[in-house]
Amino acid sequence: MPEVRTYKVTNIEIRDGTDGRTITGYPVVFDKPSQNLGGFIEYVDKNAFKDVSFDNVYLLYGHEFNNVLARVDAGTLTISVDETGVFFSATLPNTTLANDVLENIRVGNIQGMSFGFTVDDERWQTDGDVDVRTILKINELFEITLTPIPAYQDTKVAIAQRDRSKRSSELELIELNAIAREL
Repeated sequence: MPEVRTYKVTNIEIRDGTDGRTITGYPVVFDKPSQNLGGFIEYVDKNAFKDVSFDNVYLLYGHEFNNVLARVDAGTLTISVDETGVFFSATLPNTTLANDVLENIRVGNIQGMSFGFTVDDERWQTDGDVDVRTILKINELFEITLTPIPAYQDTKVAIAQRDRSKRSSELELIELNAIAREL
């Protein structure tokens, strides 16, 4: 059965490039606790995405497949795994939805990321009065989502913007609004 998890963004960074339409970040971070998800806390193991294909993943707004912002098979979304978690980069189209999403990221209204997935392996244990679920193996990642309703504290989203004072190929991070909340 597909599951959906929502994370809180800890900072929003803006870079200048590709007309300010490229966003990057971590919709999944490893070994960080979720908020209480209705009786349990969840972690994603650092090996959970080993051998997972990202070929058919979508970037959505609000978990709605009618709100597509980018997709891997269109070449507008790339996804990789590093020590921190699952990293993405997406170039958003010049549509009403994408323009609204970009502005909401800029002003801090969208401060969450989420992902839709199926689980292949998990471990449950109890820590005091709280059940703890650790996702050991993801079977399929089918979507990552920008959302204003977060469940985790440790994800990141950025808008890419080319730094005019440097060579056009260099990118610089300019931290905004929620930096004070960063770890």
